[in-house]
Amino acid sequence: MKPLTDWPLQERASIVGVLTDIDDTLTTHGALTPGVLAALDGLRHAGLRLIAVTGRPTYWALPLLKLCRFDGLVAENGASAFWRDRFGREQSLFYADQAIRAAHREKLNAFSIVLRERFPHIEVADDAPMRIGDLAFNIGEDRPRLAQAEVDALLQFIRDHRYFATASSIHAHASLAPFSKQVMTRRLLEQAFEVDDASARASHVFVGDSGNDASMFAHYPHSVGVANISQYLPSLPCAPAWIASNASGAGFVEVAEAILEAHGA
Repeated sequence: MKPLTDWPLQERASIVGVLTDIDDTLTTHGALTPGVLAALDGLRHAGLRLIAVTGRPTYWALPLLKLCRFDGLVAENGASAFWRDRFGREQSLFYADQAIRAAHREKLNAFSIVLRERFPHIEVADDAPMRIGDLAFNIGEDRPRLAQAEVDALLQFIRDHRYFATASSIHAHASLAPFSKQVMTRRLLEQAFEVDDASARASHVFVGDSGNDASMFAHYPHSVGVANISQYLPSLPCAPAWIASNASGAGFVEVAEAILEAHGA
């Protein structure tokens, strides 16, 4: 991992799309700052594609598409994806059909009772009712983040019960399917934007901050961690190529400015 300031100008000039996590990458203490909103506008006006790739729930996706004017959005760490076609109609992708998702939801709801018996102080995330593919537990949203050892124990408990598990800076996630941010991002780029994976890897940058971004860091050669990723590096299987000097939203602004500089904007 090298400082973002070492990212070669020629590589930055080749970027045509920005893939970004939301919580603690775009947001700072849960809010989108004026600087981040200006950075998104600058990238958009320079002609770059903007896709959010988040652990947030499926039923947040359409409001985010409209309010933040993303070109596309991957939700629930890859359970779903959304975009608008050339006629402005909303389109979607899901990890499985409705019947399978309903069966998974029933099992996840039952598992939440088992998990809470083992970890009674860990609450189901407030946004759980808006999810279609996973179950999220609050490990750091509007509360001090749990110690990493306890997060690791929680994730291991989920895996011991034969569920898939990952964690962001704010939530631990359990699912019955091995979906990932990277797999659904690839599907979205190919089906919605006709960008094959080789082209996407060469021309898109991913910006993130924590463990559920690992599949994106591993897949995209142009990947950047905002500075707060430092606390999660010991548990990451793959680090980003570059690291910003600033944390959270200010780090994203730093990435946007580096790209816009290379584009002459």
